[in-house]
Amino acid sequence: MALDIANPEHSQRSFGFVLLGMLLLVCAALLFYDLGHTSDATPVSPTGYDYTVNQAVDTGVSYFNSSFYDKGPAANNTAYVADLTDEVKATLHYKYHSARPVELTTLYGATATVRYQYMFGADSKDISTVWSKEYSLIKPVTSVVTTSDLTFDPSVSIPFADYRKMAYQMKQALSLPATSEVTIAFTVHVSGAIDGTRFDDIRVATVTMPLDQPIYRFATKFEKEDKKQVVTQAMKSGQDMTKNYERIIMGILTAFGLMAIVYGMRKQIFKSAYQRELEKIYRYHDGIIIRASQPAAIAGKTMVPVQTFDDMLNLEEELKVPIVATPAGNEATRFLIVRDDIVYVYTLGKVLLDDIPTSIDEEPIEETHTKKHDTKRR
Repeated sequence: MALDIANPEHSQRSFGFVLLGMLLLVCAALLFYDLGHTSDATPVSPTGYDYTVNQAVDTGVSYFNSSFYDKGPAANNTAYVADLTDEVKATLHYKYHSARPVELTTLYGATATVRYQYMFGADSKDISTVWSKEYSLIKPVTSVVTTSDLTFDPSVSIPFADYRKMAYQMKQALSLPATSEVTIAFTVHVSGAIDGTRFDDIRVATVTMPLDQPIYRFATKFEKEDKKQVVTQAMKSGQDMTKNYERIIMGILTAFGLMAIVYGMRKQIFKSAYQRELEKIYRYHDGIIIRASQPAAIAGKTMVPVQTFDDMLNLEEELKVPIVATPAGNEATRFLIVRDDIVYVYTLGKVLLDDIPTSIDEEPIEETHTKKHDTKRR
């Protein structure tokens, strides 16, 4: 069993630097995670301008007089007969709400667009417009108001039967293998300025129906609810500055963390030839070596230097005396076998003059490589 009298304070200090470095790297990783997520998220600030837009679209169908439908389609009908349809009605319900009143410029209007389309490809996903014509249903209505709430309920109707008849005539006259449809589009544009920063909010709600199908349904598209925030230039500059500071701090933490880890593990990372050879000796022959924390008191004894550590192993096996390892400075270790008044010495590394005890007059022996020795205790 080896007597390991190492320096525990130094070992704890190295472990402390490694632990500190890992802690700094964890803090840097948290900052990196925060930067990555806050850059994609909507900035939130108590001084920002927040607003919410709610939309809904209602549709209705008017039939020609028919014995099958006395009062037109029922309220629970979701599909409609094209030959019986006279008009289609659509109403947009638009609501704008903000936390505080500001001056807003508003504009809304509605159009109907009849278009012919042709589908390319085997999957019919490549759709191209062959012909289209736009009809104005509500001319753009503008206003300037200072408020925190806006409400628009524009309602329009289109002559579905007339559009369908026109589509049929064009298809027959030109023999076009194309599909036709009509789209009602409501457009609402709200703009303003918050602390000198302008913003524009444009919403488009559409109702589309085919003109060449005997039975059709409505395809509506709109944003039911959406929340936005206007970020002023001053807020953006402050946020950018904060992010820059976070990046700088993250870089400093990363650098100091790596430095602390390297400093704590420097003996494991940057090993000299002496350290590698010493570890090799301890790894192979630890069971027959006693490690001393201070130089041995060998004054007055006869010193016998040996050439290699293998010679020490042979002496240990022959004399049945353990090998004592004593420090001989920062870059040297002496291995001793003491037998009566004779001390056999093998020096590994380079011993500085200041590190040589006054009782030892021999020159230090340079480092040599040892081979693995099969040591057996008898």
